[in-house]
Amino acid sequence: MALETPRDLFVHNLKEMYYIENQLVDMLDELASDTPDEKLAKGFESHREETRQQVERLEAVFREIHETPDASGSGALDGMKQDHEEFKREVASDDLKTPYHLAAGIKTERMEITGYQSLITLANEIDFDGDVKGPLKENLDEEKDTLKTLTTMQKGSNIKNAIQNLL
Repeated sequence: MALETPRDLFVHNLKEMYYIENQLVDMLDELASDTPDEKLAKGFESHREETRQQVERLEAVFREIHETPDASGSGALDGMKQDHEEFKREVASDDLKTPYHLAAGIKTERMEITGYQSLITLANEIDFDGDVKGPLKENLDEEKDTLKTLTTMQKGSNIKNAIQNLL
């Protein structure tokens, strides 16, 4: 399908975010089980539940604009998944897993934030009402909160200690 209108672009981007959030539900399970830092693992588990709610909100947006929830791929997320698979094959120390997973989480949150900001900008231009913009804003706010939490954790002493153990 050719993208010809701002609405077409909105639907295209919405499908990409739907793909991203659905993929992340599964990825967060894997990250939680593979992360040696208990606090970070619990954070991934908690964010998985939040991500499930975000998927539901995206489905509500699809219904509101009379579209069928459908996922379209994301080269950015697929590339991050490939990087993670390579990392798992190459990592020789559990002490490296926590800082790697933390950085991967931060990258993912930034990607999601950008996606939701773009959707909201398009929704404003199209003049969609609050039933479309509200769920997107709610997802955006949660992603910003998660980014803040991850950034704070990255500065935390447990991560620094793990890295110092390797030096």
